[in-house]
Amino acid sequence: MNPSKVAVHASYFGVKKGMCFGLLGVNGAGKTSTFGMLTGEVAPTEGNAWVNGHSILTDMERVRQGVGYCPQFDALLDNMTGREHLRMYARTKGVEEPDVEVCGVIRQFAALLGSLRRY
Repeated sequence: MNPSKVAVHASYFGVKKGMCFGLLGVNGAGKTSTFGMLTGEVAPTEGNAWVNGHSILTDMERVRQGVGYCPQFDALLDNMTGREHLRMYARTKGVEEPDVEVCGVIRQFAALLGSLRRY
């Protein structure tokens, strides 16, 4: 990124709980930069944003628990298995560590994804 170029300026929008939201615009409009700030990938140079009342500046862990993000490019890491991805995303969404494996969260998702293969 070019630090002298403003990628996002005075952006205001709200998304109601449970809504599926897409941000559309021409190339270079700041869509990727906006989502980068909302997910903690990029630090804003000024301003703030809130997700479920949590600031991206002071409470990113809680912000990440309230955001589901589907990036433009492949979100899967080439060297990780499907189960490893499920473990990683469960942890980033705040699933308590004992619940990730012991109570079967990963097993449940793997079973669901396996059942979808039949269709």
